[in-house]
Amino acid sequence: MRTMWSRPAQVALAVVVGVVAAGCGGGGSPPGNQRPTATASNHPNSTTPSSTLPNPFTIVAQYGARSLGLNEPSNLAIAPDGNLYVTDANQRVTVISTEGQVLRRWGGPGKAPGQFSFIASDPAAPGVASGIAVGADGLVYVADSGNARVQVFTPEGRFLRQFGSFGSGQEQFQQPVSLAVDGDGNADVADDQKLTLSRFSSSGAFQWQIGGPAESDPDLIGHFHIAAIDAHGRIVTGNDDKQRILYIDRRGHKVDAFGSPDEFRDRACDVTMDPAGFTYVNSCQDALKTPHYTEVFDRTHHLVAAWWPSPFGWSPRFGPRGEVFTLGEDGSVLRLRIALPER
Repeated sequence: MRTMWSRPAQVALAVVVGVVAAGCGGGGSPPGNQRPTATASNHPNSTTPSSTLPNPFTIVAQYGARSLGLNEPSNLAIAPDGNLYVTDANQRVTVISTEGQVLRRWGGPGKAPGQFSFIASDPAAPGVASGIAVGADGLVYVADSGNARVQVFTPEGRFLRQFGSFGSGQEQFQQPVSLAVDGDGNADVADDQKLTLSRFSSSGAFQWQIGGPAESDPDLIGHFHIAAIDAHGRIVTGNDDKQRILYIDRRGHKVDAFGSPDEFRDRACDVTMDPAGFTYVNSCQDALKTPHYTEVFDRTHHLVAAWWPSPFGWSPRFGPRGEVFTLGEDGSVLRLRIALPER
């Protein structure tokens, strides 16, 4: 068995993950530095599709949304130092240690630099769209969906710069909802209204765009969910309209793809990749609702493990030192251990 632990390990991860997801349930807002209680558990309703397809996930710690002061957390990214950066419906970024301690917060509602207007991708569903990613240099990128921009901060929350504005031009956004940042600081941004995926340089200069009404490749027409940059510098993204997992190179060319409406247990939306190249696909159910289905595909796109149903509102996120975290359907932060069969 190949085991991936959520504590720091001797694992080199050459990707920086920033994934968007719809909002997830949480409670009120206690004092920011209150220490939550960690518990270890397995989901009581766990099932697997057959005796030959294992459930590889173990929840080794759970930090409740209420104890963390989170309101419908909607995105999680892991920084190079292992800290977690979480956005929520209170229009804030909260920084949390791997042990579940709240370290700091910033933000608030508004349009000024350092403020946010996270809006819902689906007005009928709870939660907000607020993509977040942390670069290899520790800089924090936030998709400010309602203000049609991406803001960049230091790890401490000091505003540095922003790019984008509302409009239909190549350098503009209508509703940026997810993003990922590669090792050179290039930011890839998915727009839920324009149906585009765009790359911007580390300084915010526009580089290329795919998708949109002029797109000729059917795989690139639809809603993108940007999940990760893999070790080869490829963007890993899901198109939930076509139920396809796509791999896009540094120049914006599709170089690989898999999936079909019949291939996934319940549609495919949130997608991440671990350091060994295994792809994790979470179903498209609203993050505050159940059930969710989490499936694992190997490097040749074969299904090798699954949790049906799972308590994950999002696919697992992988840190640079072996950390594995995700957000649960109840808004809690879940620390995971993953043990996959050797291939």
